Amino acid sequence: MADDDDVNPVTGNDDLRAAGLVPDDEDDIQADAAALLGIDLTSAPVDLSSNPTNAGGGPATATDTPVGSTSTDGGTGTSSVGKRKSTVWVDFDEVFEKVNGSNVRIAAICRMCKTRLSARSSAGTGHLLRHQKACKKKVDHAARVQSRLAFNPDGSLHNWEYDPIFARTELCRLIARLDLPLGIGESQAWEDYVARAHNPRFTKVSRQTTTRDLLKLFTERRNVLINSVLPATSSVALTSDIWSGNAKEDYISVVCHYVNADWELQKKVIGLRLIEVRHTGQNIAERIGVVVEEFCLVDKIFSLTLDNASSNSKAMDTLTPLFAGYLGPDPSSNYTLMHQRCACHIINLIVKSGMKRLKPFLEDFRTAINFLNASNSRIATFKEYCKARGVRPRKFGLDMDVRWNSTYLMLKHLVPYKTIFSVFINSHYESQLLPPNHWYVAEKILEFLELYYDSTVVLSGVYYPTSPLVLHHILEIASHLKACERDLNLRTIVFPMQLKFLKYWSDIPLLYSYAFILDPRAKMRGFFNMLHLLGDCTWCEYSTYYADVKNELYKLFTKYETKFGAVRAQRAAQPSIHTGKRKQAWGRIFGDSSSGVVGPPPSSTPSASSSSAICELSAYLDSDNVTSYEDDFDILLWWRDHKLTYPVLSIMARDIMSVPVSTVSSESCFSLTGRIIEERRRRLLPENVEMLTCLKDWELGEKREQHAVDNPELEDSFQNLFLDEDEPVAA
Repeated sequence: MADDDDVNPVTGNDDLRAAGLVPDDEDDIQADAAALLGIDLTSAPVDLSSNPTNAGGGPATATDTPVGSTSTDGGTGTSSVGKRKSTVWVDFDEVFEKVNGSNVRIAAICRMCKTRLSARSSAGTGHLLRHQKACKKKVDHAARVQSRLAFNPDGSLHNWEYDPIFARTELCRLIARLDLPLGIGESQAWEDYVARAHNPRFTKVSRQTTTRDLLKLFTERRNVLINSVLPATSSVALTSDIWSGNAKEDYISVVCHYVNADWELQKKVIGLRLIEVRHTGQNIAERIGVVVEEFCLVDKIFSLTLDNASSNSKAMDTLTPLFAGYLGPDPSSNYTLMHQRCACHIINLIVKSGMKRLKPFLEDFRTAINFLNASNSRIATFKEYCKARGVRPRKFGLDMDVRWNSTYLMLKHLVPYKTIFSVFINSHYESQLLPPNHWYVAEKILEFLELYYDSTVVLSGVYYPTSPLVLHHILEIASHLKACERDLNLRTIVFPMQLKFLKYWSDIPLLYSYAFILDPRAKMRGFFNMLHLLGDCTWCEYSTYYADVKNELYKLFTKYETKFGAVRAQRAAQPSIHTGKRKQAWGRIFGDSSSGVVGPPPSSTPSASSSSAICELSAYLDSDNVTSYEDDFDILLWWRDHKLTYPVLSIMARDIMSVPVSTVSSESCFSLTGRIIEERRRRLLPENVEMLTCLKDWELGEKREQHAVDNPELEDSFQNLFLDEDEPVAA
């Protein structure tokens, strides 16, 4: 102790401090602190009564931010500043709350990791010390590790740090996008790959954890749609279809189409539900209704596009009153916009009615392709024969009897090889299987089906309005059938196709007419000419229909005026926009007139309409048509640029343009599902199937990579059958 006294001698002032009295040099210390640091030590006394002794029996310690109070000793009021003895408070911020008028410490927040821990005085500081030690070790390790840089979306750099939670979320996205097994994160091969090639700190993630993370990600994304994205739209259009998978389970899809704030068409799969009961109208309506209610869309449904199954018509009898909340029911009208029939399905029915007459010819081609593909040695011989003849060797895909477009693709890739294929097959087959007249018929069929295939592809689009295009393709199909009547080779298949055409399209759906009229290049003048040309091809009378369409158009706009009339603002001058599509698409409609527009002059507005409806809708119909026809014309952008001129009519046009005329978007959903429920993943629960399908579709939608043509995988299955990887050899 003597040595200690020599090093740190005890003075009289220390004795005064130990007795709780003010030492002689206190004023000097306070003055020096005020001069040097600008701190007044006399203005912040500490209330020691709020900090009792800790569990270890040590004295109470002062807080980082002292709370003032007054204490007495022997009747003399004094002010003193306590000091924390534990080093833990260097790295923790204290959290206080008022209890009976006194500040009581209840928690502490780590300054290094921001973790909040309990820190009541009675609990001691042992757990804080352990946390401090662990945190410092992590910080010291991070300081010794070389910094890793990563790019921000704007191209700038930031320090990258490994986040296990973020890594698990990205693993869920990868599983959804690439159709990987849910248990891939717990496999040793996956851990070895990531740990050795990318991040040595990676640890396994169990299937159960991945499933929970997948549910969390799906719930977050769905809530964004429900709470932010979909409420910002005026209405949505739905498509739905039923799919039977290899696992003997049927799923019904619900796909939502809408126009976003930037006037771009969007598509989102919002439901994929297992349907284990009979596909009756009631069961279909029940499952669609549940999905719509979950997404809070009951009062936003503008239309629902289904195929032509009778059960779907019965389902619409149930759903139409349920979904009438957007514009309200109209029992006085014979027309309804709610139920739309798939245009591509109708084209399919039209073509199949004629293809039945060609079955004997097609069977010979199927037999020849089967004969070639049945033997590997035969394929190798055909490959050598193609090389000897200077053409690129390939195999040929077989069509499906129920899909005429697969027949078209089969012939499309077979006809260019007709000479080589015929010689090879006829020389190896026991009889002449493919005589010259077969190839003549095949070429005629290929030429005949091209129009229908192109129409199906165009009307299956996702990112552009298809509803204003339908009348163009109906006119082209009707004209094509009429022209082929005079061909003796095609007459037998044209007649049943014409009957099927008239069954479905002699009465033109009202939506197609509205969309055509709301194309600023057409309006009522172009619509009148379209009906005249269509009548010449089908021998149908459309004069009454023309008047009905105009009356119904004004009735519909009156509903929009009632619902959205408040959005009308002061009108701005209409900008001059000169864009359009190819003029060939309008040549037959507008003829050779110098103005590019023919037809009757604008007629008076129906008297039943309100004055405001008359003003805005009539202004649009009576204005000049857009007569410039560039390839990059965008109807939605035109309406966006004119939404101040037509504030209510632009909303109606946006709703009508968002309606898909086919259910191909729902069928493409099944293409995704087919890869999800493959042979190795048949144990997936239905709710996991829905989550994976929706997440994958939403990921593709963000990159605008959802399908854009009619089943591209089908076309690839016929095209990518070459037997080498080289470029084609010139013949």
